[in-house]
Order: sequence, then C-alpha cells, then structure tokens
Amino acid sequence: MRKQSSPGLGGLNGRLWLSCLLAAIGACLPLQAASAQPATTVQRSAKGASGKDIQIGVYLNVLVNCKSGPLPAIRMIVPPENGSATVKRAKVSLTNYKNCMALEVPAFIGIYRSKPDFAGSDHLTLSVSYPNGRTETQQITVTVGAKQNRGRDI
Repeated sequence: MRKQSSPGLGGLNGRLWLSCLLAAIGACLPLQAASAQPATTVQRSAKGASGKDIQIGVYLNVLVNCKSGPLPAIRMIVPPENGSATVKRAKVSLTNYKNCMALEVPAFIGIYRSKPDFAGSDHLTLSVSYPNGRTETQQITVTVGAKQNRGRDI
C-alpha cells in the first residue's frame, strides 16, 4: 500500500513543517518535526514603561506551503511578581518570510503589564508547546522604567 501525502503540507508527508517563534526581538527559530523532543530553555528580555503594555513575544506557526499551522499551547509556569502577563490573539502580516513573499497568519501575542508605580526588573517563565512535540521553556526578564513624562521641563 502506498503512503499518501497529507493535504496542506505541500506533499512532504508531514516531515517538514516550518514553525516559527518570533520573540519581542524578532528572532525566528526553525523547528524540526520530531516526536518527544527534550524541552529547551531560552532566555528572553523586553523593556518598557511602568503600567504600560510591553510585548514579550509573538507566537505563530507557518507551514512550508505558506499557510498557518496550529498555534502552540502557552502555559504560565512562574508568574511575574510585580505585574501580570496575558496572551492575546492577533493577525500578523509578514513579507519575505522564508519562501513566502507575503502572508497574514493568526498568532498569539504575549503582553506584560507592571503594577502602576513599579520600576525595576520582573521575571516570568512560560512553557510553549508546539504541535510537532517540541516544548520550549522561556525565561523572560522584563525591565520596567518609570512612567515617562511627555511634557517639557521649563
């Protein structure tokens, strides 16, 4: 019996998916399809003003045929002590991404917001589980500065 290609995977029998994790710094990591891969730990950082939304990550999955794949599961392992972290659903537009000239795909956006008057460093840890079995532990450090006065000094 001949094995048939999975539809939507460009005839690659599911062996090669291109998954991507865009962190706040914009780094992409190609992920290899495998079963039961060991978890990796990644250090991430972000910074912003006190009491404002700070983007800590963008999580998406783009297949080799430039279509969106299943989004990763994101779980809070260690919450921040001086603020809160949430995940919002969004659409991300990409151009010249790998072999895809232009595309728009669903994504999860990680957002951190400090307590109103907090300034300093806060830490949180997320677990990101991809559909291909790969799990990544993200240790995120958020540097929070005082609110910036938009007025001029006289």
